[in-house]
Amino acid sequence: MTGWLLPAAAAAFWGGLLAWPVLGRLASPLEWLVAGVAALVAAVVAAPTRTETAGPLDLAGLVPEPAEEPALAALASSRLRAGRGPPWLLAFVAITSVLLLGIGWAGVHERRVEGSLLARLAPAQVEVSGTFRTDPSAGSYGWSAILDLRTVTWADGNVRLRAPVWVQGSGDAPSAVRGDQVLISGELSRPGDLGFARSLEERGMAAELRAASFERLGSSPNPVIRAAQAFRAFVGNSIRRLFPEREAGLLMGLALGDDSRLDPGLARDFQATGLGHLLVVSGENVAMVLGPVLALGMALRLSRWPRFALGISTVVFFVVLTGAEPSVMRAGVMAGLTLLGVFLGRPRSAASILGGAVLFLMVLDPTLVWAIGFQLSVAATAGMVGLASPLAERLRFLPQPVALAAGTTLAAQLGVTPILLFHFHEVPGVTLAANLLAFPAVSPALVVGLLAAGAGLGFAPAGRLLAAIALLPMRYLEIVADRLAKAPVPWITSRGGAAPLVAGGAVVVGAAWWLRSGRRLPKPAIVAGALILPLFVWSSALSAARPSGLVVRFFDVGQGDSALVTSPEGATILIDAGPDPEQVATKLSSLGVKRIDVAVATHPHADHVAGFPAVFARFPVGLVLDPGCDEPSPAYADYLQAVADEHLLVAHPRAGDSYTAGGIRLDVLGPWACAHGTNSDPNNDSLVIRLSYREDVVMFPADAEEPLQQQILDAGESVTAEVLKCPHHGGATSLVDFFNAVDPELAVVSVGPNDYGHPVPEVLDELRATGARVMRTDLAGDVTVTFTEQGVFVRSGG
Repeated sequence: MTGWLLPAAAAAFWGGLLAWPVLGRLASPLEWLVAGVAALVAAVVAAPTRTETAGPLDLAGLVPEPAEEPALAALASSRLRAGRGPPWLLAFVAITSVLLLGIGWAGVHERRVEGSLLARLAPAQVEVSGTFRTDPSAGSYGWSAILDLRTVTWADGNVRLRAPVWVQGSGDAPSAVRGDQVLISGELSRPGDLGFARSLEERGMAAELRAASFERLGSSPNPVIRAAQAFRAFVGNSIRRLFPEREAGLLMGLALGDDSRLDPGLARDFQATGLGHLLVVSGENVAMVLGPVLALGMALRLSRWPRFALGISTVVFFVVLTGAEPSVMRAGVMAGLTLLGVFLGRPRSAASILGGAVLFLMVLDPTLVWAIGFQLSVAATAGMVGLASPLAERLRFLPQPVALAAGTTLAAQLGVTPILLFHFHEVPGVTLAANLLAFPAVSPALVVGLLAAGAGLGFAPAGRLLAAIALLPMRYLEIVADRLAKAPVPWITSRGGAAPLVAGGAVVVGAAWWLRSGRRLPKPAIVAGALILPLFVWSSALSAARPSGLVVRFFDVGQGDSALVTSPEGATILIDAGPDPEQVATKLSSLGVKRIDVAVATHPHADHVAGFPAVFARFPVGLVLDPGCDEPSPAYADYLQAVADEHLLVAHPRAGDSYTAGGIRLDVLGPWACAHGTNSDPNNDSLVIRLSYREDVVMFPADAEEPLQQQILDAGESVTAEVLKCPHHGGATSLVDFFNAVDPELAVVSVGPNDYGHPVPEVLDELRATGARVMRTDLAGDVTVTFTEQGVFVRSGG
């Protein structure tokens, strides 16, 4: 019975924390806690108890005093008194009590955040001191970090305070690392964006601080953290001296979960193959570090107490060293509980240890329940605990090491798949093969790489020799990730929401129950599976099949542009990739796209090019078109680097150029040269493309504004089209004459929430005045246009 008690309690407490936003308002946090305690007391009182009575051996005088053997002692004097209710009812009451306690605890945490001093002070100009919880990370428009406060000073007072706050500043990230003491002044405010405010609240933060000035005061006052900082810097410097830049960044990610120097292209390849978890420190890393340390303790013939202290110290130091990420904390607490059980001579099952660790961490920090890293770490570990052994047994036709690796990998993947579909809406189909291929190289790359870094500190030639050996498995990993990222294997995709989470979770639990029961599938189930599986294959094939006519999908990507064009001959053309780094790549995967013949980056703005790096990482691309006009921006720099990383063929067309692919013709109407001196040179650098397939024509003017539109009209080229992608998201930057010259049947406005006033009502009226039907992606979702002999058919919402 106790084998499932802790896992069930952890699941119930987790559910209670998640239920607070829905059920919490029915009562106060105190009332929920009181109800939970009352139910727990009732379950304890009604539970069966063990009474000490003389057993049969004791009555016969066959047991010495005291009984030394546990088995004899049990027979001698133990007896279980029946409980006051059926076992199922007691279990239900106990689990319900933990659920109620979880709801109440979440309420206590939320009230503490909402009623904190920072929430009451905002908005205000403040000066704060504290320590960085995370390394300052650079973003598109500055830097950000989480700061654990120590003092807060404002116009009317100051106070010592322990609370986290989100800090963001402009310019380059400061030269500081997590654990450093800093002094920051700036404006404290509550986020205006409700989504961002909710995200901060889920991480226990009530406000954000916009830094105006920054000063580093010194290293951490904590000697353990200070030692970890020094060790991290020491090892990092050695790694950077011994390894090429790309491999140094990879080793820092593998060993310490430090992605600050990770090559972006390599990171995308790892994510596209399901190997991204290797770049996040996890339980495997903890085991790799703890195992040799405990072996050393045994070799030194240390007694139980010193070995226990050595093991716990190693775990604590490693957790601090890697930044106490949620996955590391989970692994660290599990390792600590395991060591404690062995030390006390009462080892527990892996399920009980996982449940105890999760329950302990959620009580300590309820915000972990919302952390995706924590969710994935727990799900992967639970999958391995419940499924790895039975899966390996079912794979006994394979060599034992391969069967164990395959069973463990498949179990972890099954555990995380529902969560990945819920949060990210996709799972690469190649992930199992990628993980199996990567498995033999991970440990050698990590262990030999760290040995090289350590040896290099004392004897440089030895370090270089070991580094050369470590490069072999590291480059093998890079090749596996790069090659499989573009493998023509379908992705598992979803539309998000709770359905894939609930249904996927039920499937995983059902699979675990069936496999652990040792039962075989009944014949009707096998027959049903054989009938249903082809339907999934058939539906997937239909989604990737060639259309009967020209099809243009205008993706709903928010305030940005992206459209996919496909032809009956199999041509696939992508025009822009939106502002989100992953969204368009996910949409292409869900449509079964295997290759892109032509990718068009119409101009350098982030809302058109930010999604291209992920697309280039996943799909082979025949040709890239862009105007070739430099625009210094992080998004455009990432796009250019991705083009270089993937060794793509690039052309910079000008007005009069044309390209063909699978029956589709792309006529470039502008620009003639890079713009200078206009209201927006990047917008007037836009590639304006008239796309045609037989008699069907679509106009893509990107964000071309009045000057470029007038040039195109003055050139006298035909611009008529049945479908028009409205220029510049419906902004007031277009000519009425341009709309009249195009004379479309349908005008699609690609737009999302924005502060620019797009689309302008007058522009929509001008489009309708041409006789065009106007559709907006922010209202209609994805807009799919299909050209047939009977006319143009339009479908929205998918």
